Amino acid sequence: PSWMPLLGHIMVSRSKQFDEGDGGGSDRGAAEDGFRFATNYSSEEVFCDAARRRQFFNDFLRWEGRFLQTGVGISDSGLTFDGAHILSDGRLETRSHSNPSKEALHLALLALAASQDGLPGALLRDVGGAEEALRQLRQKAAALERYRKERPELGGFMPWFDAPSYGQPVEPEVAVRYNGMLAWSLYFVARSLSEIGETDLAERFGLHLQSMREAAVRLSYKGSGKVAARFSVAPRGGGTASKSEQSCEDPFAGELFCMFLDLLGDWSVFGDAATEEKEAMWDDPDRCKWLGWSALEVTLEGSTHLIGAMPRSTFSVHEEWKHLLLPYDEVPAARRAQCAAERLRSWWARAEGLPGLLGDCHVASADGGTRTCHVASFGIPGAVSLRLDQARQDHVAGCGAFGLLLADPATGAAWLHETLCAHSGMQTKWGMAESCAADRSEICPLLTWDAKATTSLAVLGGLGSQMRRFLERDDLLKRFSSILNRLYGTRAGGDESHSLPGELLGFAPPASVGTQTWSPGATASACEEASVDLECAKAARELALPWCDAPRILAARRWFDCHESEPGAPYCTGMDSFYEEWGIYKEPYSDWYTPSTRSVGHYAAASEKDRLALYESVVSCFKLGVPLVLLARQPERYRLFFDLDVYGGCEDAPNFDKVIRFAWEDEEQVLARSIVSSVWDLYPEFRGGLGLEVAVFSSNGLCSRKKRFKASYHLVFPDIIVDRPEKCTQASGKCGQRPAARHIAVRNHVVVSESDDDATYLNDWTEILDEFPLWHEPGPDAATGLRLPFTDKPREGRPKLPLGRWRFSSATSSDVSLKDWPPICSIEQLRDLDLVEWVRLGDISANVTGELTPWSEAGLHPDALSELKCPDCWTDTDCI
Repeated sequence: PSWMPLLGHIMVSRSKQFDEGDGGGSDRGAAEDGFRFATNYSSEEVFCDAARRRQFFNDFLRWEGRFLQTGVGISDSGLTFDGAHILSDGRLETRSHSNPSKEALHLALLALAASQDGLPGALLRDVGGAEEALRQLRQKAAALERYRKERPELGGFMPWFDAPSYGQPVEPEVAVRYNGMLAWSLYFVARSLSEIGETDLAERFGLHLQSMREAAVRLSYKGSGKVAARFSVAPRGGGTASKSEQSCEDPFAGELFCMFLDLLGDWSVFGDAATEEKEAMWDDPDRCKWLGWSALEVTLEGSTHLIGAMPRSTFSVHEEWKHLLLPYDEVPAARRAQCAAERLRSWWARAEGLPGLLGDCHVASADGGTRTCHVASFGIPGAVSLRLDQARQDHVAGCGAFGLLLADPATGAAWLHETLCAHSGMQTKWGMAESCAADRSEICPLLTWDAKATTSLAVLGGLGSQMRRFLERDDLLKRFSSILNRLYGTRAGGDESHSLPGELLGFAPPASVGTQTWSPGATASACEEASVDLECAKAARELALPWCDAPRILAARRWFDCHESEPGAPYCTGMDSFYEEWGIYKEPYSDWYTPSTRSVGHYAAASEKDRLALYESVVSCFKLGVPLVLLARQPERYRLFFDLDVYGGCEDAPNFDKVIRFAWEDEEQVLARSIVSSVWDLYPEFRGGLGLEVAVFSSNGLCSRKKRFKASYHLVFPDIIVDRPEKCTQASGKCGQRPAARHIAVRNHVVVSESDDDATYLNDWTEILDEFPLWHEPGPDAATGLRLPFTDKPREGRPKLPLGRWRFSSATSSDVSLKDWPPICSIEQLRDLDLVEWVRLGDISANVTGELTPWSEAGLHPDALSELKCPDCWTDTDCI
């Protein structure tokens, strides 16, 4: 285009150079050695070992965080540079131009780092952590406010711009596909910041998003379902947009913008015809021509496999950006298309012996200088629109694995590791370099958002899980899902009753993962096994699942096969209860992943590797819509927890779920404060100082036994370690021989402290604080424990989900008068966690080191001890 020479001139003239001692190029106090961390791992190790893989991801994010610094990836204005060249003397030369897609990536990473612990916390841990993320977000908000003020005609939309000059355009046209990425990141940032109490900052980003929402249809929609790929607006043109003849109909970043237009755009100008115009956008024949399936033969290690996928433009991983930002993978039809692309990409790369995966990227200049050349024709011959002589495969992109990291983190990690180790120059003090020659002879000495931030965001799992929650809260999820089912189910002809070519195959790791660990033959032979598992899962849960889910279903079932153990193991599937007119009938729970026995399944994780593999399977099955049923058993000592059940109306009663608003969604959180206040009676040291942390999980829905709505909450207190009460019978001979277990004593203290009388009405305190999960069952048919997060109860359809973490503290004494009710305390919401860390936090079976937390036994209510009886005991003897 005519503006490219101008862009190049600005890039060179405005570039700044930083050496290793300058603020931009320094590591800000962090150790400079160790940035070649990938050599501490092997591709096979990160492929097979969940614990080592997580350590590898942690190291990767730590070094990628060096790019999120002023003078490296960010200008003094707070807006992003496009990137930076690494000069031969080790200095950086920044590329001052940028576009809104880089802003989108920066915003997404900052919001995760500001709002979540776990892996997201590693990103900026060495340079200020969450506070640094918030500082950069405040600077970004100010830069965007200045941009809107100086260019009101663009409605918050951004063209390619010059970063140091606060977004001065360097081309006249605005590409809508980049702005769709920006809009969805703003949506994510505003809602994430609101959840951690940064409401003022959230509102500032919300204002920019609102400007884009109000302007989007006016600036880009051409009518009759056509969306302009680009537009321009004269500064004094009265807001009238000149729209490109080219339309935005591709199923990649273009689709992402159209989704923004449909779900968040202001269509009021069309009045009653708004719905018709939206539908026309998705019915556009030019859009539909992209939707279909083809297949390519891949010969790998002596065997040929036919692998199907949707056609692509170049089959660059850049075509998968939408999966980073929206919950595409939670819609089966879209997940099927995504998995097909990554399956073909990985099998083809292994067959070619590449040290990475293909993607649009820069490569080193032919003369060996510091200048680079952008290449958009890296592609898989036969699967793209490029001719055979046009599709290049001589370089692999640093970001090539990001789509696979989303689809299958284990295989994606192996490919990412392979690329990092392909050449010593791929790892720098500012994280990963741009690309590497396929023969491993050279790297491209460039740092870019496109390569680095996409991969970091994929390592963190993308934004899909959180965005699903936000879309559901804003009543947008159903529309989002219906559009994807329409495009990738009906329109794409994806008949889920039949598998596509190669759909039952897993993803292929790089060749450095040896054939003893992974081979195409073994993978192909496992197809029948995976098919059976998928059919069993579909039948057991009465769900329609795409065939691409079979490898993940198989992996989950194999974990349980390999880790079956004896009674007393940390995990069990428990008992299944059937409620009949004559009473309750129980039998051992069985499902598609449990052994075909008539006894309760018991399972053990022998190492952190095995435990993390279980956590990953729990999360994976939940995201597929088939949550596991699994209890964590009580070890001898564990974190204090309570199981709260509050019942609402009957199924057919009006407002039957209103109880949720009483139980948790009231602003004063009376229920939680009351419980915490009683816990403080016994653990007063947590009243002041750092306070008392409480993690809350919910499992709300219809109770199959009582036919009432049930607001169910699990409260976990990570700071307090208690010992377990154990069930017994007369036959055990242990009645009265054990000292009182603190867990049941604390629970009873809360019950009697809050209760006014001996009433047994619905939702009295003895019923709200369920004691059954607290009691350890030593027998072979043990059924007690606490469900793992993201797991379900048999046939209930209400999986256990994290609500958040809070810290309660109070400067007042334990003597609370009636006028101070509910108890006076301050409540601080803590940062979110990644999904695996939520499972870890909610797993009471995980070994707890250290002694019981000291308590004030004098604070125990006198009636609490009188109720210390085993619920199944045949005598009246205290038996804890």
